[in-house]
Amino acid sequence: MQRFLLPSHIVGESVRKTIQLKNINQLTIMKFLKLSKILLLIIVVLAAACEKENFDEINVGTPDYQPEIVEVNTLITALQLSPNDGLEMGCISIQFPFDVILQSGISVTINSTTDFEAVANGEDQVVDFEYPIVVTTEDGENLQVNSSDELGILFGSCIPDYGWDDTTDSNGTFTIPAFLFAELCFDLVYPVDVEDASENTYTANTEAELIDLLATTTNLSFILPIMVVDEEGNETTIESVAGFYDLYYSCEGNTPPGTEGGLVIDLSELDSVDCNFESLAIQYPYNVITEDGESITVENENQEAALILSGQEYTIQYPFNLVDETGGVTTINNETEFILLILPCLITVEDPAEPCDTEAHVLLFFNAHNIFTIFDCPFDINYPVDVTVDGATVTLNDVYDYFDETGAPSNIGDVELIYPITVTVAADGSNVELNSDQDVCDFITACE
Repeated sequence: MQRFLLPSHIVGESVRKTIQLKNINQLTIMKFLKLSKILLLIIVVLAAACEKENFDEINVGTPDYQPEIVEVNTLITALQLSPNDGLEMGCISIQFPFDVILQSGISVTINSTTDFEAVANGEDQVVDFEYPIVVTTEDGENLQVNSSDELGILFGSCIPDYGWDDTTDSNGTFTIPAFLFAELCFDLVYPVDVEDASENTYTANTEAELIDLLATTTNLSFILPIMVVDEEGNETTIESVAGFYDLYYSCEGNTPPGTEGGLVIDLSELDSVDCNFESLAIQYPYNVITEDGESITVENENQEAALILSGQEYTIQYPFNLVDETGGVTTINNETEFILLILPCLITVEDPAEPCDTEAHVLLFFNAHNIFTIFDCPFDINYPVDVTVDGATVTLNDVYDYFDETGAPSNIGDVELIYPITVTVAADGSNVELNSDQDVCDFITACE
């Protein structure tokens, strides 16, 4: 600090010498004094600048952080300690070690939940992570997250494990729990309105605002209707939970689950005047097997929704119960019982007098008595039978191959019979050779 005193000392000497001069008038002396003061001020300013420059050089690497303008990442408030000695944020886990930035600008390395608790309970507030960090998703995948925006999207896209159990808002409308639709084939159109469990309402004008709300407010649900846009830019209004699932299943690759025999279950297709059930639902609990071979017991709507929206393929295991809107319960023990139950709801023949209005393969396979009989003419199909499914030739060895290969009864592809095909009439044991779709039509008509 000695170098800061030297200029002041020199100026002081100059002033004293000036005052001792006898041949200079008072006015000149006063002007010189003013000039000396100005010079002194300039020297002091230069000295301060030198001191600032020297301070910067000494403290290389100090974070350029201004506490007075600090912003706290709201995702920090969503962190929770997990039983597995980790940190969780919704459906993702933060992997140790990671660094956090404190309000003072200091960066601290966190190696355990104990480290995090100590820092979180301190006076120097945690304001954000220092990126990148590594997180583990719900399916066990490790991902590197490079920014708070990426972390927010991952957190906001977690499928809620609450709110899918037919709870209603004050208007009696079934609600959809709030989350980002980033992993779906359609996305939210903003603004959207949401409400908490106490029916306090909030508006999110952007994706970022919705993420903030999800991080700071629990049990949020969308206030319906909401607008969504698909990948082609088409907008659709969702007015109910059922409408949400209908749109979800319309996305390519999203199909309802199948049974262990491969039959697809889409109970929404059973809402038909020709069906004995006005509505059907699977009764909880029921068992499923995932594509990875994991056995899961689905206990309620919340667990079911999480399973469906996870994108996992799974099959429902027999036996299971179906319940209609009156509370009537039907136990389904195998695929044949299921087909017999739902077939009238899925396959209809417009007019028995005009059977050719129905495709030939449907007339053939759905009238064979080993499934059930629409007309009064039971017969056996003599397997194997060759067909084309979406242009590819397939050999069928029994009726179950027909269901497996064609997607019948609910998602039947483009199927063409390859002739000749022979059938045996149950009444007299006679064999009939069929060589065309018209032969199938004539055979069914003659059997009436």
